[in-house]
Amino acid sequence: MRLLFIDAFVGFGSVGRIVQELYDTAEERGFECCIAYGRGDAPDGYNTYKIGSKAGVIEAGIESRILDNHGFASRNATKRLIAFIEKFNPDVINLHSIHGYYLNIKILFDYLHKTHRKVVWTLHDCWPISSHSGFVQLNDAGKIPQYESKYDSTQYPKNLWWHRKSKNYFKKESVFTQIEIQDLVLVTPSVWLKNLINISYLSKYDCRVINNGIDLSLFSPTSKDTFREKYGITKNQKILLFIANYWEDRKGLKYVRELAEKIDDSYQLIVVGDLMKQRLPENVIHIRQTQNREELVELYGEADYFINPTLADNFPTVNIEAQACGLPVLTFDTGGSAEMITQETGVKIIDKSTQGIIDALKLAEKQHFSSEKCIENSKNFEKNAQYSKYIDLYEKM
Repeated sequence: MRLLFIDAFVGFGSVGRIVQELYDTAEERGFECCIAYGRGDAPDGYNTYKIGSKAGVIEAGIESRILDNHGFASRNATKRLIAFIEKFNPDVINLHSIHGYYLNIKILFDYLHKTHRKVVWTLHDCWPISSHSGFVQLNDAGKIPQYESKYDSTQYPKNLWWHRKSKNYFKKESVFTQIEIQDLVLVTPSVWLKNLINISYLSKYDCRVINNGIDLSLFSPTSKDTFREKYGITKNQKILLFIANYWEDRKGLKYVRELAEKIDDSYQLIVVGDLMKQRLPENVIHIRQTQNREELVELYGEADYFINPTLADNFPTVNIEAQACGLPVLTFDTGGSAEMITQETGVKIIDKSTQGIIDALKLAEKQHFSSEKCIENSKNFEKNAQYSKYIDLYEKM
């Protein structure tokens, strides 16, 4: 059975790593696999097809920013991809992130509709059902807004000039809903995103939840006091850990800054990730990037609480990684971010504010969460168990 994955990246970023691991799992189960990707480089040892070129990505990015037509550029690159699909002739195509300046969604979906290819589409954000950005907020009527706001246009994919307002929403609806119901199955990593799909124009399709998983062999409790010694953190101080690849607005860095100003020195805040030219108070330790996974695991092991003040997220695996290392999670109850914690492993912060974080910390101190409960809960998200659900789905398409 031939299986084709389509994503922006291979092995880079959370979605790129998921695609790579799905490839590994499917290949072990006897599938002949290929990954078609649009950006960066692919790891050695994988059967891949590069969609377009770096120059094409730049050109699509310019079109997107000026004309607000994200997903409707990359015409020639997508036509060449279709020629490759015809040659590889997959039994199932698993779409992942189809935005990112490398695909023309109309050309691709017109082809999928005409050829009745069997498609599994994993949605990692709200871009396919929004007028513009990767995440949506329901309007006062509890519906997905058809018009982009000025704020939406400042978020990925950024738009600097022409605003199409509702046009992109209706263009996406026309493009994505043309595939026959029996030819497409949707997958979301969270119940939250599935619920959004069920009130969107994609509601006619079968939609299933398959959680993102992690490799539990790579994440386990450790405590070497390396970071305490390196940064002069006393054993009496409790470490509050915050992690994001990029601290864009939706990741909630402003709450970290406010917390640092209000909290006493019995706590030490550590922030990991690219601040994107933002600044932190002097009493916050910033690590732009961990050197390797071992260093990340050590950080989890030395921290007392992992805090995720995200304002928009699907199913962040950092929350699972922290628990696998025995670390309780305090997270804003945003999107699917709280779906992987229980009352015994963390706190869902309903009040998305700095005071909400402080109150959650007070509650956590009273709860005395056990590392054992956190580790046990993380086992529900072991990657092979989750990816096996995809294999079953591919085989039934």
